[in-house]
Amino acid sequence: MLKRLALLAAALLLTFSTTAHANDLEGEIESLDREARTLTVQGIVFHTDDNTDYDDGLSSFDDLEEGQRVEIDFEYDGERHLAKEIELED
Repeated sequence: MLKRLALLAAALLLTFSTTAHANDLEGEIESLDREARTLTVQGIVFHTDDNTDYDDGLSSFDDLEEGQRVEIDFEYDGERHLAKEIELED
């Protein structure tokens, strides 16, 4: 019984750890905050930084427009979604 509890606790710890996990998401840009350098897609606010890569005709955050369909590769650190790469979708 004690061994099962230890295994369960270890599994839960791994599941809910705060390490960043890479994900991707596609959708339409609903809003942009140029001052904060954030964009909202599917109701999720994505932060960008100097390490965010832009592809498929995008060269910087300034190229983004509301209504564009994008794919965002991002990491979630338990507090915020950080865009690692943003590219236009057809």
